[in-house]
Amino acid sequence: MDRVHRITQAYSQAPWRKQMQAVGLFLLVLVFVALIAGIYLSVTARAATTGRQVLLMQDDIERMKRENADLVTQLADLKASTRMKDRATALGFEPVQKGQATYLVVPGYVRPEGVTLAPPPAPVTAVAASLPPDFTQSLVEWVQQQALPAALDLLEARP
Repeated sequence: MDRVHRITQAYSQAPWRKQMQAVGLFLLVLVFVALIAGIYLSVTARAATTGRQVLLMQDDIERMKRENADLVTQLADLKASTRMKDRATALGFEPVQKGQATYLVVPGYVRPEGVTLAPPPAPVTAVAASLPPDFTQSLVEWVQQQALPAALDLLEARP
């Protein structure tokens, strides 16, 4: 009790301690708010930077898609039959007339068969008809089948 009295007396003799506590508490709250604001700004800045990078990458993807489409168009133009014929004529090639072509017979050559990507479709058979009755029984039927004899045994056991 004496100790509490001394502390109370010390505070009453030095009112600046109460003011220092209030200032300290205010500064602590101010530092905490500044810390939270700094974290918020950091996270927001990172999110904005990442969002901008995503937008730039999407622009790059769109630009590359357009370039690919242009290249496909140029390739189709170069492979057009009229262009190919003009280029072949410019290189000195001439169309082959009937009877000018010479075909070679290569002994032992076996012509490759067509590629089979999937087996031919098989007839559909009903699988449910071949299942045993244990697997076609519903949950409700199974519970009735299991619970009914147990309930009858309990009723018969009571006098």
